[in-house]
Amino acid sequence: MRITKAESLQKEYLRIKKLSEFDLDLYELREQFKSLMELAGHIAGTQVSVVNLIDNYSQWTLSAVEDEPKRIAKENSICAYTIRSNSFMEVQRLDLDDRFKDKAYVIGEEAYRYYLGMPLTLSSGENVGSLCMLDTRQQDIGLDKKKALAVIAQEIVYKLEHRKKLNETLYTLSETVRIKNQVAHDVRGPVHGIAGLAESVEEEDLSADEMREYFSLIKNSGNSIIELTDEILNSGRDNEVQSSRRINMADLKERLIQLYELPAKSKNLSFNVLVNRDKDQLNFSRRRVLSIFGNLISNSIKFTPSGGSIEVHMDIINTEMGKQLDVLVQDNGVGMSSASLENYFEDISELSQGTGGEKGFGLGLKLVNELVHELGGSMKISSEIDKGTKTSILIPII
Repeated sequence: MRITKAESLQKEYLRIKKLSEFDLDLYELREQFKSLMELAGHIAGTQVSVVNLIDNYSQWTLSAVEDEPKRIAKENSICAYTIRSNSFMEVQRLDLDDRFKDKAYVIGEEAYRYYLGMPLTLSSGENVGSLCMLDTRQQDIGLDKKKALAVIAQEIVYKLEHRKKLNETLYTLSETVRIKNQVAHDVRGPVHGIAGLAESVEEEDLSADEMREYFSLIKNSGNSIIELTDEILNSGRDNEVQSSRRINMADLKERLIQLYELPAKSKNLSFNVLVNRDKDQLNFSRRRVLSIFGNLISNSIKFTPSGGSIEVHMDIINTEMGKQLDVLVQDNGVGMSSASLENYFEDISELSQGTGGEKGFGLGLKLVNELVHELGGSMKISSEIDKGTKTSILIPII
């Protein structure tokens, strides 16, 4: 059955949303995949063996030989074709293929000629990237080796899904510790009152020995509960579980600059991340944060012309709902009309084109909106044609 454009867009949206749920930190991920990428390269005998993860805007490449993840626009990716099926994709001559012959990596004496990609298929069916083999020479990789490479691709997916389950477990444990601490604090107040009252009554010159004994029991019971709540509170402190999936604004700023400064410079854009230095060491859950920032910044890069600017402002503020991460991402790009803005979150948009010719679906802001609301936060957008876009976000932090 032929898939309609709307169905294709919806399928792509579900794919990038599934990828966003992994809360991937590309710098941490490389170490987990390094040995598998080396093994794949040894089996295939190719010069390059990498893992490519493909989001709404970009292909992110993890390599066993390079520390830094590399980014290219999604429309320039070979693997973007691979993830459209559940079978491997092989191209013997990239320079003779109309889809790729004009790409920068195919032109020149050291250009790539051979490509083999194994899709990274999640247990739920979505393809989030590929195990990619490249060479400047043509290759003849037999079926047995391709089966072995497919097994390695499955192992990479297993590590991804295992990491996701671990992250979810750590988040649940961290949330449990927070609730436990809150309960303990709530209990201590009234218990202190009971113990104080009992102590006061005990000091009175009462004639009834039974009354003294009774209030003495109240005091002792109250003190026992206080000791118990102290133990509960202390058991949650300095716990590695609490700190393992947390980040502060200073580290988040550094990570955003590492990932997006180069893409911004490639379009001659000014990119700045500004944080409240008085609070930049306060730790909070990193859950969904990189996905939210990544989509907003990528969207601004896409729709801001050369010479423009992008600014990210971060702060932690106190509200009636408790502490919240206060975020503003603003650019002076092409902007959106009020009519477009009204319907942006309702329907998945048609194919859109950025100021540098970048292609992509209007999925980024819709995805961010869903992620923010899943965290109990709020999101507001203001935009004008040719005057840019401002996106404000409040996210409760724990």
